[in-house]
Amino acid sequence: MKVFEVLRIEFEEKKAENIAHGIEVALDTHDTAMMKDIATKGDIAELRNEVRVDMANMRADLIRWMFVFWMGQFATTVGAMTAIIFVFLRK
Repeated sequence: MKVFEVLRIEFEEKKAENIAHGIEVALDTHDTAMMKDIATKGDIAELRNEVRVDMANMRADLIRWMFVFWMGQFATTVGAMTAIIFVFLRK
């Protein structure tokens, strides 16, 4: 049964029609508001592309910092080996 038909049983016809119209308008407004929050396939595809770009940038930063770390480790190892060699050669 439609809302109007149910309301017509309890109210006079004009009043039932007004109430039914008000309910329909409220539901349409609510549906419109809800549709703004729903993600579409396009929204999801756009988000995936943004995540891919962020991941690529993060990967480049990670590789850069790994290189800096390796160079620091190499310099530390060379320095330690040089110090050990000089200590043993001095004796």
